Amino acid sequence: MSRQAAGADVPGPLAGLKVVDLSTVFAAPYMCSLLSDLGAEVVKVEPPSKLDQTRGGALAPALGNEGGGDGWNWSGSFHSLNRGKRSLVLDLKQEAGRSVLRRLVDAADLVVENFTPRVLRGWGMTHADLVTTNPGLIMLSNTGYGATGPWSGFKAQGTSLESTMGLVEYSGYPGDKPRKVGQSYPDFLAAWTGLYAILAALEERHRSGRGQWIDLGMYQLGPVVIPEALIAAQAGAQQPSRRGNAEDDTLLSDVFACQGVEAWVAVAIEDDAARERVVELVREHLSGDAPDLDELARGLGEWTSSRTPEEAAETLQGHGVAAAAVAEVRDMLLDPQMQHRQFFDWVDIKGVTRPIPGTPFVWTGSTAVTSRARGPLFGEDNDAVLGSLGLSAEETETLRRDAVVVDTPLNIAPPRAKDLDALVRAGVYREIAKDVDEVLAQVRPPVDEG
Repeated sequence: MSRQAAGADVPGPLAGLKVVDLSTVFAAPYMCSLLSDLGAEVVKVEPPSKLDQTRGGALAPALGNEGGGDGWNWSGSFHSLNRGKRSLVLDLKQEAGRSVLRRLVDAADLVVENFTPRVLRGWGMTHADLVTTNPGLIMLSNTGYGATGPWSGFKAQGTSLESTMGLVEYSGYPGDKPRKVGQSYPDFLAAWTGLYAILAALEERHRSGRGQWIDLGMYQLGPVVIPEALIAAQAGAQQPSRRGNAEDDTLLSDVFACQGVEAWVAVAIEDDAARERVVELVREHLSGDAPDLDELARGLGEWTSSRTPEEAAETLQGHGVAAAAVAEVRDMLLDPQMQHRQFFDWVDIKGVTRPIPGTPFVWTGSTAVTSRARGPLFGEDNDAVLGSLGLSAEETETLRRDAVVVDTPLNIAPPRAKDLDALVRAGVYREIAKDVDEVLAQVRPPVDEG
């Protein structure tokens, strides 16, 4: 099967845009994958002896969990976050590698990087340096705390950022300690923020012909998502408390256990009228004719426990009460609305076809916004990218001889298969799905025989 995803042969609105992606992990790589969806040509530059964390390690669950060989090419996280890109492996610690990078950047429209600020300064490759030979170059630097200020040199990751930006102070359960929000929550705020900043810089360049340096400090995104707390602090009002599953402007909201293993339904009782409808629905499980909210929550939980999440949600909705089944990944794959919207894009990873998350909107017109291809195999595009820069076969061979360019990781042992049962016992995974092939068979798109 082709590396290219279905429909990717139709150009996108950013066709012709050349992007150099020097970033790793979540925020900036995801930003660049969205640019690829929009039609940009994205080259991911990877180091020879240090894998992107989504290629190896805890952030890289391998499809099929097979050990040995080229396991760094099988990470589902990597393919999702780096879809549509090409891989060039360069040792940027060597001057020869940085020389190749400069040639690549001179032919590019955009560079995206997430080094700490000292790295590019040390290489003489800041935006101010690079625009001397490429005046229209746009660069986005995605760092934890920005490139200036007393914290600019600090490294950052999602958990520390959520704490320092104030977010976890308001996340968690009443009477309990602050808790992080989710998996790298600030990274995805940064991805969307960076994307619109890039598009704005492209529009400005279209008018002025000049490039732009976008200094994106993820730390500054925190206040955006706690506006109520900021307003309360400025007004001298009481600070919001940690509320868990309790929504503002509801009498009662929570998730309730249903029939099955880890099966839940979310319910929000908005006003007295909805409260009375729930009381009538679950009356046989209540003590007294006028239950308080604690008693109503207890009775509702007893009622949901004998029903599946879908049955409970449908019944509650039929009584005018806001409710929805809590979905897991399997549910999302099988969800008829997701299938109708064609959210998942199917790509071929070395002969294995898998769905990856696509764009969260439908684009119509003469161009296409879609996953262009799976993520690149390690060093898969070395020869193609170097050839596009005008390097001869002899020059490329010299780069390989000196390990400036490599085709397989240096000094990195092939990943070993994980003991999945042990990880379940340790609580890392809840369960290991045994029916993956059956689920995928239900949602796999028909094969185009043409």
